[in-house]
Amino acid sequence: MRIRLAHLSDPHLSPFPKPSVGELLSKRAFGYANWVKNRKAALGQDVLERLLADMRAQNPSHYCVTGDLVNVATDAEVQAARAWLDRLGPPQRVSVILGNHDAYVPGAAGRAVQAYGPYIPGGQFPFARRLGAVALIGVSTAVATPPLMACGRVGEAQLGSLAALLDRHDDAFKVVMIHHPPDSDLASGRRGLTDVKAVREVLAAGCADLVLHGHTHKPSLTHIETPRGRAAVVGVPSASSDGSHHPPGAWAMIDIDTDQRSVHLTRRGIGRDGTTVRALETVEISA
Repeated sequence: MRIRLAHLSDPHLSPFPKPSVGELLSKRAFGYANWVKNRKAALGQDVLERLLADMRAQNPSHYCVTGDLVNVATDAEVQAARAWLDRLGPPQRVSVILGNHDAYVPGAAGRAVQAYGPYIPGGQFPFARRLGAVALIGVSTAVATPPLMACGRVGEAQLGSLAALLDRHDDAFKVVMIHHPPDSDLASGRRGLTDVKAVREVLAAGCADLVLHGHTHKPSLTHIETPRGRAAVVGVPSASSDGSHHPPGAWAMIDIDTDQRSVHLTRRGIGRDGTTVRALETVEISA
């Protein structure tokens, strides 16, 4: 069986509805100031729309969105993100997990889960959905943190459920969606996954075949050794980056051949001319 996944992350959707004074009486004040000073110019809807048009042209079987749909998780932002998901595709063709910006302040993660609804199978994490011979498993690392912190955590409860899901779907090619990279070389400290060692152990013991993440706003390819082989860990840039602060917007087209247990990764994104979306890199990965 062959299946094509479109992996995108960190769109930080705009235009950004201006928060109320009450909403800014929290960590959101820092995030809003950062948006005005840095991110407003660097993260653009026009880049995102060009990438989405390219994705649709490649006819993926499923869209995998690995978090940070919003900026400071106001109610208006979260509702706009739900409307964006509805435009991206029907729930049976789109899966989403949460990033740290979706859980920017206490209570935000719960509101995001409720709003994103059918795009989170079962309405909770971790989730698993079957795409034929592929098991797509979503984990949340989204937790509210103090100002100037962007770390994440899976937690013991999710880790136990994740281990059970990986075991339950052992007949499938197992793809795990997670926002923070399970690799301390890519993100650590105030931006990293606080239980990264435990997460890697569960992924390895459960024989995950492929891990998709966001958060760093950079393309990356690392691996986790499992009893069944090497699991590729794929990171992508922000899907709305104009290239001024981080690599230009890009997405990962992932072609999985479950009979051969192979993965063909094609990075597609904004080329050197700043406008054309094209193939940037192709890599053959064997699970």
